[in-house]
Amino acid sequence: MIAWWVRHDQRLSDNICWDSARELAEATGQELCAVYAWNHLDQAKGLGGIPRLSPRRTEWIREGLSALGHELESHGVALQHTPGSITDWLRANRPHTLLFSRAVATEERQRESEVNALGIPTRAFWTHTLLTPGEVPGGLDRLPSTFTPFRHRVEREVLSFDLDLPQTAPSDHSPTSSSESFPFHAGEASALARLEAYARNPNGAAVYKTRRNGLLGTEFSTKFSPWLASGALSPQRIWQTCLDLEDELGGSPDVEWIRVELLWREYFQWVAYTAGPKLFQKQGFREVPPKNGFNAKAFQRWVDGTTGDEFVDAGMRELAETGFSSNRARQNMASYLIHDLGMDWRHGASYFESQLLDYDPASNWANWAYIAGVGNDPRPVRRFNTAKQASDYDADGAFRARWK
Repeated sequence: MIAWWVRHDQRLSDNICWDSARELAEATGQELCAVYAWNHLDQAKGLGGIPRLSPRRTEWIREGLSALGHELESHGVALQHTPGSITDWLRANRPHTLLFSRAVATEERQRESEVNALGIPTRAFWTHTLLTPGEVPGGLDRLPSTFTPFRHRVEREVLSFDLDLPQTAPSDHSPTSSSESFPFHAGEASALARLEAYARNPNGAAVYKTRRNGLLGTEFSTKFSPWLASGALSPQRIWQTCLDLEDELGGSPDVEWIRVELLWREYFQWVAYTAGPKLFQKQGFREVPPKNGFNAKAFQRWVDGTTGDEFVDAGMRELAETGFSSNRARQNMASYLIHDLGMDWRHGASYFESQLLDYDPASNWANWAYIAGVGNDPRPVRRFNTAKQASDYDADGAFRARWK
């Protein structure tokens, strides 16, 4: 048996792991199967007893796996779910070879080490990042401590990807629920349909930089992040789509800014890889931890959206109901918890892990550390004036009114 350990690479197009698994199965005459390990995360608790997976996020993962399972069936491959660890499954099944996509964060890399310790032949690939470790400009041992130098290094390189775009059915882009924040299906077909629709919408990618700080609706931002997190959509696909669109438009700062956002994501992936456990510690990359503590009642008011700050409360209610939040709202919610309520930032990061459909360990924890002043922020303090932010970005109060 050839086994594909499905992780954050839940797509069949432009996925070297899937392609290699099929080629190896054909070459060896072995049966090919795919397996997803839940690691009991749907029952696990994190910092402060916060569930690792909320019911909404669990539902999103299951929907994505169901979509992948249907696609695999068309290739005669079964997708197995195991509630426990991948190592338990491997001990019971002992495949000829295991293929998987590499991860950057500590917990995920530890699972890879446990797999390698079993002595089963493995092949590992990079499918979740634009670059491989060897392609990071300057090398990982010289990763800049702030984003801008990293961006400039990458932009001096020529990144272009020759990818064939699969055909997608229009119905795959239809809403999956009443969530106005993210009314889309999980899975690769819906991801590709959204990518195409957003690229072709004159109020979408072509005006992204102008509208990216919006708060309501679907077109002010790409909404790609949940599919990026699951791997239903690759960063290479988005990057190349943007390059092609920029060529069509004769250059576009708005579309280019989508690629800048991808580079932020890329930077935090390699920050997580090089930081290891430090990323999840209170002091982050600093020698002295912040003095912030924890107040259970105040934290619960933040979670419930009853702090009394209408802008923050609106964002928290939207997150709890939809599993999605705009970048602008997230920054204000995080800043308020850390700097206004004086909370240990890790509790906020743990709650976001539980709730966000687009949870990605590197992006989530590195962004929280950034706001907390223990990460890669060149400023000593990144505190948002939430009243001014509300005035600037929700001047008519529509966002606050919608999530009151």
